[in-house]
Amino acid sequence: MIDYAFFTLAALVVAYWAYTRLGGGSKPSRQVVAGPYKNKPLPEDVYDVAIVGAGPAGATTAYYLTKGGSKTLLLEKKEFPRDKHCGDAVCKTAIEILIDMNIYDKLIKENKAHVADSGGLVSPGGLSYIGRSHEELGAIPAAIAVKRTHLDEAIARRAQEVGADLKENSSVKGATFDEKEGLWTVTLDDSDVTYKARVLVCADGAPSRLAMDMGIVKGNPTGSCSRAFVEGGTHNLKADGVVFYNPGLLPGYAALFKHPNDELNYCCYIIPGNPKVTNADLSHWHEYLITQDANVSRALGKNAKLERMKGGSLRLGGEPVTSGQHLIIVGDAAGMIDPLTGEGIHHAMDGGRIAAQFLLEAKRQGNYSADAMSIYHERWMATFGFDFQWSMRICQFLYRFPIFIDAATAAVARKGDKFMARWAEVMTGRVPKSALFRPEFMIVIGFEFLVLLFNRALGRGVNPKLQKTD
Repeated sequence: MIDYAFFTLAALVVAYWAYTRLGGGSKPSRQVVAGPYKNKPLPEDVYDVAIVGAGPAGATTAYYLTKGGSKTLLLEKKEFPRDKHCGDAVCKTAIEILIDMNIYDKLIKENKAHVADSGGLVSPGGLSYIGRSHEELGAIPAAIAVKRTHLDEAIARRAQEVGADLKENSSVKGATFDEKEGLWTVTLDDSDVTYKARVLVCADGAPSRLAMDMGIVKGNPTGSCSRAFVEGGTHNLKADGVVFYNPGLLPGYAALFKHPNDELNYCCYIIPGNPKVTNADLSHWHEYLITQDANVSRALGKNAKLERMKGGSLRLGGEPVTSGQHLIIVGDAAGMIDPLTGEGIHHAMDGGRIAAQFLLEAKRQGNYSADAMSIYHERWMATFGFDFQWSMRICQFLYRFPIFIDAATAAVARKGDKFMARWAEVMTGRVPKSALFRPEFMIVIGFEFLVLLFNRALGRGVNPKLQKTD
């Protein structure tokens, strides 16, 4: 088994070397060329873009489109505030977008978001480390925790403030495209109201009924996550966030993230790759870890008051096609969720910004052909989509050889908060996952791997000096 681990790791390193030598899979971005709609005005009752779904992806797209001068329709099937079940962790790239949209400070001042300073992980073998990141990362934190009832409404309202036409309680039934007019007609459930737009954006979440009905997105979401809020003052967790890698759940994991007023979000992620764990097991693992995982149980404590579990689906790893004639797909609907972490909010917002920038270019050139729209897919893939491929490979590797998570945790514990901050940047998607194959990580983690093998061969346990917890 150890020989196979070395062979697999060596293969990954060789793949990384070839990947970097060949340009990393990304190509120079094509530009949109002039098309038949250049300088052609829209009819008065037609939108430039109709966006279905006002979550982080759709609302971010609407904000930047409207700021850029597009007449934008933003359709949301429910009325704000409305909930979404996820881990609620918003990472640095998304925080920067929130700052740019003048939302971040408002969330903090209104006590709707909690800045994560202290955080860490517990490895499958029981190694743990909790460190602090503020001194290493500066003014912009690695992550904040904010409930989706607050986050989604804040972004949608901001898009509305700059001029997007937000319509709530507008559940979309379907959309049809008129090739002669070059327009989409969007119809609503239980309503005779219709809307027309030059471009349709599907941002309707992981199930993406609309994109699936069109045959562009195929297959059901492959992952899932649970969520249960824990009442403040009833738990034992002092840190702002901890990830727990239970060996039976790998490559999935559990996590606790702290909200304002000491409230926690306890979540469990099912990540594809373990043949013994499927989405149908989500409820089992959510409950099992609370009582049977010693580390999770200790963090929650005997008096923790948890709400009833809620769950959501995860479309992981990026869809192979996210565009079509006068059409793009963005956010969870496009599979913009990291297969290694299940994190999707910052990819959704980054993808929304990329989508808006592209559509503004397409509008200037008047070209919405299938070939032109495929440039959008190329751009988000080059920005973060190709990194998902590394996430998938690393997932499989860590499932087979969890000792490397132990080694990584030991490396973090030995090197301290600066190394922890670099590790957090990789795990939150700030830095590509391929960075884990650079010497700064490989040498340190490789050394700890050898130390763990040596100690296990001698029957020694975990070195307590490597466990810095809070």
